[in-house]
Amino acid sequence: MRAGRVLPVVSGRLVAALVLLVVGTVADVWSTYLAISTGEFVEGSPVGRTFITWLGPLRGMLLTKAVGMVVIGVPVAVAGGSRRLVATVMCAGVGAISLLAAVRNLLLVAGYWP
Repeated sequence: MRAGRVLPVVSGRLVAALVLLVVGTVADVWSTYLAISTGEFVEGSPVGRTFITWLGPLRGMLLTKAVGMVVIGVPVAVAGGSRRLVATVMCAGVGAISLLAAVRNLLLVAGYWP
């Protein structure tokens, strides 16, 4: 390690996955609150529904995302993926699923989702 270099180099894919996670989470939370305010919201995941019932919307959704990261990350880790690969796949997977949930919520509010 060279002098003056404190933090390890973070791969571009991991940074992109982290951005996807943050954007997806914010979009999902915002669109869920929008859907709740219109009375159109129905949680699609039984796990998410349980956590939201127990902890409220925000904490329930965040816990659901954490559980999703574990569900996605454990098989990658067991398959021998590096820590960086596991983190990248977990963040990208939950971020993508969150974006899809946000799109579903917006379609629900707009009346295009059954």
